[in-house]
Amino acid sequence: MLRFWKRKRQPTLIHFTHAKAGSTWIDGILREVFGRRVRGRSWGVPEFHQSVGSVFPSVFMRRDEALEIPEVQAAQRFFDLRDLRDTLVSRYFSIRESHKPDPAGKIERERCILRSMGVEEGLIHCMEEVGMMQTAEIQQSWLGSGEIVLRYEDLLARDVALLSELFNGQLRLELDPEKLESAVTSQRFENVYQRKLGEEDVSSHGRKGTPGDWQNHFTPRLAQHFEKLYGSLLLAGGYARDASWAHAVGARPHGG
Repeated sequence: MLRFWKRKRQPTLIHFTHAKAGSTWIDGILREVFGRRVRGRSWGVPEFHQSVGSVFPSVFMRRDEALEIPEVQAAQRFFDLRDLRDTLVSRYFSIRESHKPDPAGKIERERCILRSMGVEEGLIHCMEEVGMMQTAEIQQSWLGSGEIVLRYEDLLARDVALLSELFNGQLRLELDPEKLESAVTSQRFENVYQRKLGEEDVSSHGRKGTPGDWQNHFTPRLAQHFEKLYGSLLLAGGYARDASWAHAVGARPHGG
């Protein structure tokens, strides 16, 4: 049987990210590529016990917290992020429509709140809640840190090329190029969800997936408030050159 990598001691690999940045997509690719080496997703410190050579497919942590852990310092790692405006919109629809209930009932409580509001008020509510602020803190901790940082939007446009460069160039994992390409293409939106990227299904975890969807929902009020709270991260991530984007928003949101 052909293998993705040569027989040798494999390093621990960690994919750091934040919520709504394509973590399920990258998780699927890593599971296709690394198989039984892949462990579970983690919202805190991963379980490193006897895990040399393991692959952690989605770890949601700030860099400063992560690097306090010796196993993280020794591991190969990369971080991916998404335009925080699209992250907000995706988070809003996920909580309002498609996210699975949690044992503590937090999702259901937030769902009731959002369904009692219009889109604009609901997005402002999400913008100001703790989960979104934690997402922003995660982004901020990795940007400009010297770590390998990928953007969701770039990966969508050049998935095979960028992931090949990541795994076989930057990380030197010596994966089989053809099998890697096959794994990446099998996890594309169209193949996983059986519809085109951008074709919306609000009941699906993969609601839409397209970059720039925030423009369909942001109002001037939303844009200016977002710029005040998170504008510095748009600059740091290369998603805006200055604050002028917020003043250019003039369309009303679609929906209620």
